[in-house]
Amino acid sequence: MTAVLLAILVAGPILFGLLAYAAPDHKSRSVIVTLAAVVTMAAGLFTASQGTFVFTLTAWGQAGIWLAFGAEVLVGLIVVAIGFRIRSWLISFFGLAHLGLTLTDEILRLRDPVLSQPARFVMDPLALILVLIVTIVGSLIALYAIGYMKHHEDHAPATAAGTGRFFFFLVGFLGVMNGLVLADSLQWVCVFWECTTLCSYFLIRHDGTEEAKKNARLQLAIGAFGGVAMTAGATLSLAQFGAGTIHGAMMAKALAPMALFSLGALTKSAQMPFQSWLLGAMVAPTPVSALLHSATMVKAGSYLILRLAPAYTGEKIMTVIALTGAFTFALAAALAIGQSNSKKVLAYSTISNLGLIVACAGINTPLAYTAALMILCFHAASKGLLFLCVGSIEQNIGSRDIEDMGGIRFRMPMTTVITVIGMASMLIPPFGMLLSKWMAIEASINHPINLMLIVAGSALTVVFWVKWMGRIQTVSYHPTIAPEKIHPMMLLANFALVAIVVLSGVAATPIHRYIFDPLSTSIYSGKLPAVAAAQALAQLNAVSEFMASPVLILLGIGLLAWAITRTTIKSRHVRLPYLCGENVEGEGLFYSFRGLKDEADTAWGASVYMTSVFQEARITFWANLLAGVLALSMFAVITLR
Repeated sequence: MTAVLLAILVAGPILFGLLAYAAPDHKSRSVIVTLAAVVTMAAGLFTASQGTFVFTLTAWGQAGIWLAFGAEVLVGLIVVAIGFRIRSWLISFFGLAHLGLTLTDEILRLRDPVLSQPARFVMDPLALILVLIVTIVGSLIALYAIGYMKHHEDHAPATAAGTGRFFFFLVGFLGVMNGLVLADSLQWVCVFWECTTLCSYFLIRHDGTEEAKKNARLQLAIGAFGGVAMTAGATLSLAQFGAGTIHGAMMAKALAPMALFSLGALTKSAQMPFQSWLLGAMVAPTPVSALLHSATMVKAGSYLILRLAPAYTGEKIMTVIALTGAFTFALAAALAIGQSNSKKVLAYSTISNLGLIVACAGINTPLAYTAALMILCFHAASKGLLFLCVGSIEQNIGSRDIEDMGGIRFRMPMTTVITVIGMASMLIPPFGMLLSKWMAIEASINHPINLMLIVAGSALTVVFWVKWMGRIQTVSYHPTIAPEKIHPMMLLANFALVAIVVLSGVAATPIHRYIFDPLSTSIYSGKLPAVAAAQALAQLNAVSEFMASPVLILLGIGLLAWAITRTTIKSRHVRLPYLCGENVEGEGLFYSFRGLKDEADTAWGASVYMTSVFQEARITFWANLLAGVLALSMFAVITLR
């Protein structure tokens, strides 16, 4: 049974992707992608019902090892070939370095048969969380892409790649991510790690414009560098400690491999100074952005750090990782304030929240770990929903600029409501993100620098979300609302994700208390000194006693007040505001009045972006410089054990 589940979760989406690539037209391709999404989602949910398991490819023996070696070589050759084709010698160099390390790894296995162990895949609670995110959120994004790409095909530049190739990489990405989080053998981890990089490269450059090619090249360069760090860590772990699995490296407490793995994870999770690739990914079609930012690519980095962190409790390297994450959390939130490009705001928000996950993993206590897991889950659903909403808005109004979104409440009433819910889920009760950030602050109470950065980042987060929420609701009064036209698949994905966001938000406290709290306690069992363990348990109990009832009661009162207002206030009660001149009746989205020379003028407003304070280029330069020093310091502190 476990072998069948693994095949469906990993190989299934890849095979469906190949079928979508070969499909002759959009209709047949839509059927294939829909079937892929349904099967993948069902497999993920069924796997969750089966609990944890360990699967070893003992029947394949050496064949499985040679298969992994061949896959690593193939991936390395593809990177080298791409580097030569686009004339990027840096990318080719990273590809050659990957090949050299892969060959070294294989030589070590051949010299010592003990190191040649069958491929091992593990489904434990952490892997299960990631599999559910990938199979549910990722599958819904694939469904959304059916409608989105039908419209995109009609407006895409002539240089755009075929939609079949797009769906091959989009759907196949789900299988690659499942393989990454389930693999325990470092060989296979490295294979899937590089495959996510390659999938991202082809998806980002889909439209074939110069900007798309440039940003895809940047992503591949940073991703290939992270892949080299990962492969070097795997080779070093095998050479020094004879550990060919993640669990083996954790048991050996291999600090040098840990530093290399963490470096690779920082590149994948777009932590400063490696965040530029994620910002560049915004040029891709919106389903790509949603997939990379919520369910797949960036989650791989945070997953790896969360996987390794408990084994390195008390090590100085975790202090550096925590500081790097907290620094990224605060600075990315600050940079988001100065942006009017909606997808760029979402990108900086993603970088920021990933930083908070990394910071919590680095703090490395049960409470911090619980906060990290909750952010990982709630962020995936909320950010996936927001990207899909922004994609719908962009196709409707032809712009990504937040300033152009004033008035969409009456152009796109349903999408506007869903968007507001998605934004609210990122910062207000009863949604889980607020509870998670509060827990992160509680967990960092004994780490003053991290505490200040997390508090500052949380405050800055409120600014850009509230500003955007206000802007899309800025509109004049209209007694009637026109129905919104949206593709059924896009509508289905939006409704499913908003249902997940709302239901998980209402149940955030029970989810924490009965799922994540026991999980973190079990993970850290025996890893903390007696005094520290007692303090950690006290922190968890204090948070578990958080009473959600007052919050839910206040929320209910607010919703009731809103409902009464909506049903009581009629059109006859509404009076147009005085705007220094006689009001002009019209069909426009904004108020008009008589201005100079008795001519009709339209009232307008704009958000404040404070670009003189939050200047992207200046802040990014100094932030990357400091973050680079922090990343390098991981290799310095491992000598101070």
